Formats: sequence, C-alpha cells, structure tokens
Amino acid sequence: MLFDPEDLSDPAVLIALGGWADAANASCDALRQLVSVYEAQEIGAIDDERYWDYQQTRPQIRESADGPWIEWPSVRLHVVHHPERDLVVMVGPEPSLLWRSFAREVVERIRTFSPSMVVILGAMLSDTPHSRALPVGMYSNNPGLRENTVGVENLDYTGPTGVLGVVAHLLDQVPIPTAQVWVSVPHYVSSPPNPKAQLALTSGIEELLGLTLDRGDLEKDSERWVAAVDELASADPDVAEYIQQLVEVREQEEVEEATGDKIAAEFERYLRRRRDGRGGNHAL
Repeated sequence: MLFDPEDLSDPAVLIALGGWADAANASCDALRQLVSVYEAQEIGAIDDERYWDYQQTRPQIRESADGPWIEWPSVRLHVVHHPERDLVVMVGPEPSLLWRSFAREVVERIRTFSPSMVVILGAMLSDTPHSRALPVGMYSNNPGLRENTVGVENLDYTGPTGVLGVVAHLLDQVPIPTAQVWVSVPHYVSSPPNPKAQLALTSGIEELLGLTLDRGDLEKDSERWVAAVDELASADPDVAEYIQQLVEVREQEEVEEATGDKIAAEFERYLRRRRDGRGGNHAL
C-alpha cells in the first residue's frame, strides 16, 4: 500500500538511535517493541552507505524462506496507527560519518510528516538500583511543552552530544516542538535487553503525548528481569551490599525530593490521568 503523509492523523514522531546514547539498547528496543505490538506499516528508510562505517556497524546476514540476505545498517521508518493518533517511528544505529548531512536528512523527513511533536528517546548508565523505579527525565526547549506537560524540564545541558542532539537543535530552529525522554540504566546490569528501562521510556512517551500505549509483555518481562538480577546479586555478597548502598542513597534522594512542589506535580499528573480516562499507576 502506497504511503501518503497527508493521510496521517495528528502525527507525532518518535526517534531512537543505537550506540553512545542508548544504554542497554533501551530506547531502540522500546520503539521496536512498539512497532511489533501494533504491527506497524514500514514507510521508508535512511540507508545512505556514506553514513556508516561498516567496520564499526556491520551488516548482518539474515535467513528467510527465500534464502539468506544481507541487512545493511539503516534507520527504518514505520507508522504506528494508534487509535488516538498516528506515530511515525524512526529507529536504527547512530551513524558514524557525515553527521550534519544525516541530521539535515532526518529533519527533512520529519518535516514531510508535519508532526505536532517530536519525541527523542535516550538511555544512559548511572548509579541507580535495579530494584527501584528507574529515573526518567523529560526535557524540552519549547516553552509550550514545558507549560502544558507536567514534569518536563528546561533542556540546559552543555557538553558532548550524539547525533540526536544535533537533530534536536535543528528541530528547534524549524521550529517543531521537540522533547527528549531519558532513562537511567543501572551500570552493573548494562547488557541488553532491559525491559524495565523500555517500560520507563514507554511511560515517558505516554506522558508527553497524553495517550495510553499497548505495552505487550513489557510489564511481565520487567518483573522477570528484576527477579533475575536479584538472583544473580544474591550469589555475590559484595554485589548485594553495593546494590543495598545504592538503594539507601536513592531512598534518601527521594526524601529530599519530596517537596511540596513535587508532591503537587505528582498529584496533578494523577488527576490528569483520571480525567483522560487513563487511570492506573505507571510507576515502575
């Protein structure tokens, strides 16, 4: 079926790129899970071979009914037809080369969809315990997004960035309202997959877009992941002690963060979920 951007219903764009800013592959896996659950329609790719160093990001040999084939590194584009709005999903490996050209191509693709919002996902390693809610930060340079969405902070980061930082900068100049969602991943269990981090990012998308997503088996997978890490940690007293120290530090931080403003913001978020018919508790 031919794809026409004019057929999209109130689209939003979701982007994740693997590599430097995707600890445990959490952001890419979260979007691939979304594509799988909704049986999304593939609508294109960014696959210019100049963007990738194939010695760093190698092509993969795949098997199909027609025999083996080669999957080259690329950013795939899919449309998720959610009941409330269409979601254009862009996911793939971070390019090795020609970042400025790549970022411009990404932004030009995004502009063809005329989205009301772009959400960029990322994951970083941190000293956070696996047994507690994984911290999620939502950031934007757009005043309207910050005013209308509880929990979105001003993006005031300075320092090294990935290619999505460049994309975000270009989107701000268009301008297209853009937000970033980052999850903190326990550094001592950094190998993928991490369904708990995927679940945290999915919740962040829901908050920004004001909708409820089908999570598939993520919640059960998250519980199994925590249980598996608990079992591994219990076999090593030093690791168990270290994790307990992280838990105590996290609990102290939560007490210090429990100011009146934060409690009011959480209560407002709860009321908004009730008003929108979403209900439930998305805490991990």
